[in-house]
Amino acid sequence: MKPILSLSLLLMLTNCTAMKKVFIKDKSGLIERNKEHKVELFTEELIKDLPEPLKKYLRVCGYINRPIPVNADVYWSESWLKMSPTKGWGKLNTTQFNSVKPIGRVAYMKFLTMPVAARDLYRDGYGEINGKLLNLIKVAFDNSKEVAQSALITTFCEFMLIPGYLLLDNVKWKQIDDCSVRGTLIDNGIEVSGIFYFDKEGLFTHFETFDRYFTIGKNNYKKVKFSIVVDSYKTWDKVKIPEKVKIMWHLLEGDFEYYKGTIDKIEFNVF
Repeated sequence: MKPILSLSLLLMLTNCTAMKKVFIKDKSGLIERNKEHKVELFTEELIKDLPEPLKKYLRVCGYINRPIPVNADVYWSESWLKMSPTKGWGKLNTTQFNSVKPIGRVAYMKFLTMPVAARDLYRDGYGEINGKLLNLIKVAFDNSKEVAQSALITTFCEFMLIPGYLLLDNVKWKQIDDCSVRGTLIDNGIEVSGIFYFDKEGLFTHFETFDRYFTIGKNNYKKVKFSIVVDSYKTWDKVKIPEKVKIMWHLLEGDFEYYKGTIDKIEFNVF
């Protein structure tokens, strides 16, 4: 006799399936647009105009003479989210896709301990956060211009995960010193800026910006210092990729680390 699924479990599966379908549709649309772009190789000639820390990063990680990514699937072996500084960590199942040409990012996140799933999106100057309980109750939705800018910043801070971004015409680089570079990105009229830091070996360590908005109430936002930190690297498919990652806000009352996870692998040029 087959076991009978409980109503709550059926609702959880329905929620997962519905939000996952939205993620898949968004991803498929970006992949179709990625196909318009020829995949080239990273060469010393192509990267010659980049600041030295960026060139060193590409060399140290093993990207030279490999295909330049126009997109990527990022697989997280584990991930955790904290909804506020006073709440505990919730374990997630995170699935993520980044598009380089055009700039885009879509992520599907499902809590493993409660029937809540969410989808984050940036595409063509539009940003959206959409989270639902049991696919019925809206627990989070925002598509304001502040969310669009914040979603673009999220994509920007992942430029070292998917280094095809580094060669885009709409990003400008300015070297600060041997271990840091300021980047300024303009996409669909939205301009954001931040600093990428590297260690002496040449590996990317962290990113900082003041251009991301922190929600302090309904339709109420303020810019707060924001950073992503890479604590370790691993070798995947003969290149070094970030492994353990954490993301945080630097609030007046102290740092609020709200996302952390471990990247299992990154698959480039998914078609």
